[in-house]
Formats: sequence, C-alpha cells, structure tokens
Amino acid sequence: MASTRPSNRRGMTKGQIRAERRQRSERRKSRRRAIYFTVGGLLAAAFIISLLVPGGLSGRNNAAQVVNTLNTGGPVEIQPDQGRDHITVGETNAEYATSPATSGGHWPVTPPSEEAPFGAPVRWGPYNVEISDEALVHNLEHGGIGLHYNCSDGCEETVQQLLDVAPRGFSQFVISPYSNMESKIALTSWRHVQYLDEFDAATVRLFISEYLDRAPESSPGNSF
Repeated sequence: MASTRPSNRRGMTKGQIRAERRQRSERRKSRRRAIYFTVGGLLAAAFIISLLVPGGLSGRNNAAQVVNTLNTGGPVEIQPDQGRDHITVGETNAEYATSPATSGGHWPVTPPSEEAPFGAPVRWGPYNVEISDEALVHNLEHGGIGLHYNCSDGCEETVQQLLDVAPRGFSQFVISPYSNMESKIALTSWRHVQYLDEFDAATVRLFISEYLDRAPESSPGNSF
C-alpha cells in the first residue's frame, strides 16, 4: 500500500513526527507572543508620550490641551470675573464689563426659540446677524473664541479674513457682526477681549493660541 504521509515525512518514525509537530506548535506560540509584546509595547509608548509631550499625539498646542485652566496672562489683560450664573432664557443680563461680553450671566443650554433665536450656546460657525451676549457668553464658557466685526459697509474683506483664520468646520469659533463696540474687530474668549481697528492675522492667531479652550467648561475639540 502506498504511503499517505507527506513526502517530507516519509522515512520518519512516529516519534520523530510528534517531535516535529511539537516544534512547529512552539514556533507558532513564539510568534504570537512576539506580536502581543510588540503591540503592547507600542500602546504603552503611546500612552507615555501622551502624558509627557505637550499636546500628546494630537499635535494641538499646549494651550489648547489645558482643560478648565484659565490663562491669566498672555498678550491681553484679563477682565473682571462676573460669574457664570444662568438667567432665564430671553432675559437680558443687567450689565457686562465689556462689549462684547466675556463672562457673566447667560442663558442655559436651550434650543432655538422665539426668545433665543439661535439657542444657547449657539452652534459654532459664521453668522450674518448679531447674536445676544447672553448666548455668546455660553460659547466662551465652553472654551470657544468669538470673532466679531463692526463697520457700516458690511466689512466684506474683513469677514473673509476672519473666516480664513478660523479652522475648517469652525469648531469652537463664532464669527458674527456686533454693533455695540467702538472698534472694527473684537476677539473674545472667557474673560479676555482684544479690539482691533484693522485685521492682523498674527495678532488674531496669537489670541487664539493663548485663549482657546481656557475656560471653566472647556472641552478641546467640542462641537455642537
């Protein structure tokens, strides 16, 4: 009767065949262990990097990664803390220290309604109509940045410059007209405001890098 053994095993005893099988099994186990150790090592290294390197693996700057930590320094003087109490939707806050406002009473989370046309906080993005301070302050409380403009001719060029400096998707940015200010442009964050007579990209980017996500309820990258 012809042998049914593979050609590479012909002439081998049963004991030799069993030994070969054990060796092959051990080699497979060794390869699996090596893969597990490699993957585990890479995951551990990534975790350590995320703790030690500013911005971790995300590549975001350190200022944007510091959550719930107010930047009391930077290029702009810090404004008085007027608190962050909620007021009844549709009501106006008694008085804000700055215009646009950077802290103080504001509407709680609410969907768009007759009293709050864009809800609160408003969705990130550009608007061609004014938004109430009582809604905007809630955006700043979440770590957002306000880019506001005021001019009689509509500021077409300025608006485009502000749109260009904001990130794609506008997450954490509100761009809108605001008439109650003396300057052409106002940059706002929680307890910070910077007024500009003309657009200056370097100044705007510095303001963003210093104050984005530096607010009581910051959550880097949040969008709604």
